[in-house]
Amino acid sequence: DAETAPVELKRRVETPFSTPTKDSIGVGLVGSGGLARWSHLPNVKKIPGVHVRAIHSASGARGKSYALRFGAAYCCTDYEEMLKDDAVGMVLITSRNQYHADQAERALRAGKHVFVEKPMAITEEECARLVRAVQESGKQLTVGFNRRFAPFYRKLKDLLKKRSGPAVINCRVNSPGISAPYWMADPAIGGAILGEACHFIDLMYWLLDAEFDSVSAYSLPTETKDPIGQNNIAASFRFVDGSIANLTYCTIGSKTSAGERVEVFAQGGGATTENFKKVSVLTATRHSSRRLWAEKGYAAQLEDFVAGIRAGRAPSVDVYDGVRSTIGCLRMLDSAREMRPFPIEAAGASR
Repeated sequence: DAETAPVELKRRVETPFSTPTKDSIGVGLVGSGGLARWSHLPNVKKIPGVHVRAIHSASGARGKSYALRFGAAYCCTDYEEMLKDDAVGMVLITSRNQYHADQAERALRAGKHVFVEKPMAITEEECARLVRAVQESGKQLTVGFNRRFAPFYRKLKDLLKKRSGPAVINCRVNSPGISAPYWMADPAIGGAILGEACHFIDLMYWLLDAEFDSVSAYSLPTETKDPIGQNNIAASFRFVDGSIANLTYCTIGSKTSAGERVEVFAQGGGATTENFKKVSVLTATRHSSRRLWAEKGYAAQLEDFVAGIRAGRAPSVDVYDGVRSTIGCLRMLDSAREMRPFPIEAAGASR
């Protein structure tokens, strides 16, 4: 009877917004979290010739809320609804880390360009699958390594471009928010290292423009539930050009000790930046800049990716950069677990 019959849930809900021009790139969002709400979706709406086409979320209510807020044509709880939509030209993935690789591969094979938040993948097998999917689909994939596009990190890059020999980098990161019961703290799905420290693997490579050679790392004891030892690591890296770098990543500080500080040193100069808000460049003279609000490079990377799609050029951050960051994190964890140095395979060799 009508009272006991199962209710058919809608997998797709239309919204009352007008259809954009045919030349506009339709973006489908996967994962309706905070980063999408306060950064990615507002930035999509600011780019001429790009529009929010669809929202995919496991939560129907949140998906509908995002669709109405950002002018999407529809929301859906079934990912296939988005993948079969020819009007979706680019998929923006901001879901939980363990879903990134599978969702990105499916989008590529459905003929969509992909912007996937870091980490691109959390296993070597996922990395291999995504490399194949990019090669076989002919579509572009980029990974959300926004620090490459942040103004103050670009000042560090400018300094290191002028070096004539090896350099030294020191990265100190404290993320007290990544602790149990927050899902990202779970080592089974990458934890804080694959989930967040991957940013700094990519950053160090980009700053030096040199491949990794090896890593030696130590973690806090892993027998305790709190703190989670695997999420607290001190690591030293060697690069093929002779440069060296230290990365200290921890989750045990207070909120007042949170944030990131990156220092670079080369012959005749050095530079330091903190939390995207201040930078000091020290050569024969000293130059310092400060910002009241952090400029993290999210908008600039999205604009660059869209421009690359239109121009038919490779993205500034590609699938091999995603591979490098994942492999670097995995080897760092291997080294900490086995308490010995580990070589790091050069992602560039896969090109």
